[in-house]
Amino acid sequence: MTAPFLIAALGLLVKVPPEVQFFSGGFLTAWNSLCLAILAPYVVLAFVGMGALLVSPLPDEDIYLDAADLLVLQFFGGAALCSLIGVCLGAAGSLFPWITIPFLTGIVAWYIARNLARPSRRDWIPSTTAGWLLVGLLGLSSLVLLLVKGVVLDATRGDIPQLYLPLLADLQTRHTFWLDPEQPKLFWFLLGRGHGADMLLVSFGGPIAHQILSVVYLLSITALVHRMAARLTMGWILPGCAALIAMWSSFIGLETGRFHYETGAFLLFVCWAGVLYATTKVRVIFRALVPAVISIAIMVPQAAIIAAAFLMAGAGAGWFAHGPRGIVRPLVVAAIGLGTAALSLLVNQLYLGIAEVNPIGVFMPLINVERFRQISSLDLMVYVNNAQGINYAGFSLLDIVAAMRRFWTVLSSLFLAANFWAYPAFIVACAALLDARQPQKNGPFVVGLGLSLLAIVCLITLTSHGSLERMLAFRSVTTPLIAILAIVHLAVVLRPYRLKDRFRSLPAATVVVCLATLVAIVVARSQGEITRARVAGVLAYVTGRIGLVGTSPSFDDLDPRRCGEVSRHVPSAWHILPVNSALRFLPTCAESPLLESGRVVDTLHPVFLPDYGDVLLGPPQLSIAALRRHDVNAFYIESNRLDFWAHGQSPLFDPDSMERYLDVLHVGADYILLTWKGLGVQMTDAQVAAITELRNRSRVTGGSKEYWDGIAALAAWRSRQDSNRK
Repeated sequence: MTAPFLIAALGLLVKVPPEVQFFSGGFLTAWNSLCLAILAPYVVLAFVGMGALLVSPLPDEDIYLDAADLLVLQFFGGAALCSLIGVCLGAAGSLFPWITIPFLTGIVAWYIARNLARPSRRDWIPSTTAGWLLVGLLGLSSLVLLLVKGVVLDATRGDIPQLYLPLLADLQTRHTFWLDPEQPKLFWFLLGRGHGADMLLVSFGGPIAHQILSVVYLLSITALVHRMAARLTMGWILPGCAALIAMWSSFIGLETGRFHYETGAFLLFVCWAGVLYATTKVRVIFRALVPAVISIAIMVPQAAIIAAAFLMAGAGAGWFAHGPRGIVRPLVVAAIGLGTAALSLLVNQLYLGIAEVNPIGVFMPLINVERFRQISSLDLMVYVNNAQGINYAGFSLLDIVAAMRRFWTVLSSLFLAANFWAYPAFIVACAALLDARQPQKNGPFVVGLGLSLLAIVCLITLTSHGSLERMLAFRSVTTPLIAILAIVHLAVVLRPYRLKDRFRSLPAATVVVCLATLVAIVVARSQGEITRARVAGVLAYVTGRIGLVGTSPSFDDLDPRRCGEVSRHVPSAWHILPVNSALRFLPTCAESPLLESGRVVDTLHPVFLPDYGDVLLGPPQLSIAALRRHDVNAFYIESNRLDFWAHGQSPLFDPDSMERYLDVLHVGADYILLTWKGLGVQMTDAQVAAITELRNRSRVTGGSKEYWDGIAALAAWRSRQDSNRK
């Protein structure tokens, strides 16, 4: 039964040329899609099999958990172990397919053989029409999400094509996460060094295999919702409905090309398992929790603080369940996670010269300047963290009022979301048709979940950063859990009226599943993530009829064909610097597989990194000397784009400087290419005025003026540095 996995893994070693993948499609894209789809269930088996080695009850151990709880514990325990093994292989430079494929195949083969030798269990097989309907809907939903968000490359959104895809491709090519001595890229190391499970899959499956893992984690989040709901109500139907609704909640809007599904799933697991461990004291949970918190601390050291907050919430639940003794065990796990995070930061400090780069103000005082300058630029760090870094709530009266409003907005969105109108009918019908009851002695568990939710809302209230928002996007699954609690308590109110007896002729369970499906559809449509047009495009792509550009309307805005078009007008030895279009042309074409690496200058690893501050702030002569020294001789400016990243704010692009130092290399339909004086055609007054007008608008327009705030902060920081030297 491991043959399909082995064939799929070996099949993924056949690479699809970028031109075929993006534009033409064909047999290779269909074969690649099939191999990726086959990979997903075997990833689950590999994780559960690895977890079964560690997270299994001992012969004399009474675990007080049902089989589904144990399966989820084994999945996350195994995922964490695989992640740690992947990190070790990456540290040793041993991420080769001939190592990783036999390793995963062996785990899957052992687990399948182990379960075939046991008597078959029929607990998992539905026995009613409603049960089959629910299982069928969950399976169909999983398949749709796998195809749309896993098999099809997420190559149009955010910094995925600019940062994540080349990072994963580099892991596959060099078989290690350590910096390339020839071209050290700091952010690649910081992002990728802790995601060992991704390393195992990417080593043979390429960057897109990471998306399959993201979908697996997405589905694991719904499994966690099911297990949480099972502690809030008795029976099988309401937990299943909660899982179905959660599967389509707003967190499906996250990009699978990033790592946030992985970190989010592990954090939600710590939330659930931490409360469960504190309230039940089952030792097998400890064996799953410890590798999980260690993995989180290595992936994202800052996330260990969030995990510790969840474990402290678990300690609060333990106090309610067992008194003061109940707080010890979850706090021990939290200490292990925080200790691992400290070691992870220490490794960064010794290797990079800085422990972390966000928030830069915390780690800058400890920086080893000489070591760090061999890898990156202090000027770049200051600019990036002031242009798009973490913002914290202040202590002024206005800040406190704003924080309170934000707290209410975040909290109320879980109860009164825009798509909430479908919930009341579901809640009332379930309370009337089902004999929904609350399990005995589940009060401490509910308290622990409530404290965890409070921790999430407080974190989002007090800090503001896109990455943190995405990491905690799983909070949207709270809404179906709140609905389950409402059903249980409303059923208590309605029980004396015996409404269940009045509707005895109705197939109650089937009606409830259909209403849950209605809620899921309403929630899904409000996201706009899974549309009929997108599903049709995906089906055409996975059958080889079209390339990626036909799968999503977003390719109309971020068309990779623009990369080749612009490149054809620039001599091959030159680098192209995007002056604006930081959210369109730059992420699409920087590190694009359709171009040579470095052809379009990246935001975080520019070729002029040693002279970064001089390019941004120096007088034009200094900027010109630095840019020409690194063969940056072409400048891309797009019409009607206000996203002028750092380079676009250089004095070189002031009106008088453009007239004096720059010529026109090429004029496109909605863009212009500039070059140095004497290498092109003289700029007209209208062209200078149009570029100047765009820059002036970007200074005062939301979404782009923060880039200018970053340049002001960098100028102030450099001024302080100069004063200190004197």
